[in-house]
Amino acid sequence: MSDKLPKDGYSCKIQNVFYNTQHADLERGSSAVGTPITGHTDDGSFEGGDNRTFMVSYTGGAEDLVTIINLKSKTYASANTLRMKLEGNGSPVVYQLIESQLSQGEFIIRKQNTNFVWYLDSDWNKTQIRIVPAPAETDKKQYWKFVQQE
Repeated sequence: MSDKLPKDGYSCKIQNVFYNTQHADLERGSSAVGTPITGHTDDGSFEGGDNRTFMVSYTGGAEDLVTIINLKSKTYASANTLRMKLEGNGSPVVYQLIESQLSQGEFIIRKQNTNFVWYLDSDWNKTQIRIVPAPAETDKKQYWKFVQQE
């Protein structure tokens, strides 16, 4: 297991590798099912920080299987494969964290038992994080870093 994996139960921000100013952001920190999870600049604001703070919990199975929950809303990051987008939901979704072979500490977040991954294709604030079939391994828009919060 990589020492760059997020620690179980710790708060973190999830930063895109290609668009390194963008972090996963639960819009308005809303607990409503279907709330978009978008890319957003970390502006340092208290409210924005809450929208961009998630907790990773390991499922107890393989070391790299996790659920991801927004601490403000208590909703899970959910891969909606029908709408092809990442959104908040009350039910946990299990993801596999796959570390890059080329860069330590950079991870693909893939929905368990599927080929669907988190993907950000713009550095504009509020760009929807999409759920897409895994692109080529070299496509950095599918890689994420977990930045631990104190």
